[in-house]
Amino acid sequence: MIKKKPRPPIKIFKLYALLRRILRKHPLRHEIEAELRKLEAGYKGELSLTYHVRFLPDKEYVILFNLRLSYKDFFFQIDALVLHTNFILIAEVKNIAGEIFIDTNFNQMIRTRHETTEVFPDPILQAYKQKEGLENWLITKNHPDIPIEYRVVLTNNHTFIKNSPQDKLVLDKLIRSERLVYEVKKLTLKYPKPVMTTKELNRLAKQLMKSDIPHEPDLLSQFQLSSFDILPGVHCVECQSLSMQRIQGTWWCPTCRIKKKDAHIEALQDYALLVDTTISNQEMRCFTHLQSLSSAARMLSQMNLPSTGTTRNRRYSLQPLITDLQ
Repeated sequence: MIKKKPRPPIKIFKLYALLRRILRKHPLRHEIEAELRKLEAGYKGELSLTYHVRFLPDKEYVILFNLRLSYKDFFFQIDALVLHTNFILIAEVKNIAGEIFIDTNFNQMIRTRHETTEVFPDPILQAYKQKEGLENWLITKNHPDIPIEYRVVLTNNHTFIKNSPQDKLVLDKLIRSERLVYEVKKLTLKYPKPVMTTKELNRLAKQLMKSDIPHEPDLLSQFQLSSFDILPGVHCVECQSLSMQRIQGTWWCPTCRIKKKDAHIEALQDYALLVDTTISNQEMRCFTHLQSLSSAARMLSQMNLPSTGTTRNRRYSLQPLITDLQ
């Protein structure tokens, strides 16, 4: 049973917002777009894996996607976790095209595509580190000694693996998504003795979900941008400009002449994703190029956002606008 489904990371929405609000010829645009493509590929890979895990018996297995747990002062991310009363399986999901060679001596993955060679971290080592992190996390939560296995799961059918079959570590730990169900069944035979009851298994799943701490990246820091790089304005979905104007209670685009009543909501979402999750009336007017103080106050009031402070220094929480994205 899938108890925690894959969801797009909040960073994807932040990257889309950032691309809307930097100059089209910004020197970092290609780097930001590459980061977005990588994250979207990872999310699509996890989505495709849900098809395969549905063939596992619901009453016997619990599957959790996208867990970010903390141990002491560091975090570790698990793409997919298969829980059974006898064992746990960590799946490090990779949706990568081209030819790959995993060098376990120097802990690197070499990908060749379109006559271009790139080097990535060793996914097998990544999965092993997740295993260590989960082992330590379970100890701190006073759980029994549960056998933990790990696999790197390739979800792209067009990935060509260049490793030799004699490379036993790669042969043992690297599988294609079509094989995942058979791998789980093989592990069920390998670990025939339960280490926890079904009730304890479900309790562990709930505890893992409760302990999940989604990553909230600061893109301005990551790409070394300043607030001056973020372009203000209300975005037009038709022509992609930031030039919409508020006229007689409606947003109007002077470029393509499209009208939209609530276009400011997306602008405030962008502000929450990139700048701050709280905003004042003045900051809203500055960010949306809105002239009227009373119009800004009315729009913020109509959105029923939580607020703090008095009329003069009131700040509105924009968290409700992005909660559903997380």
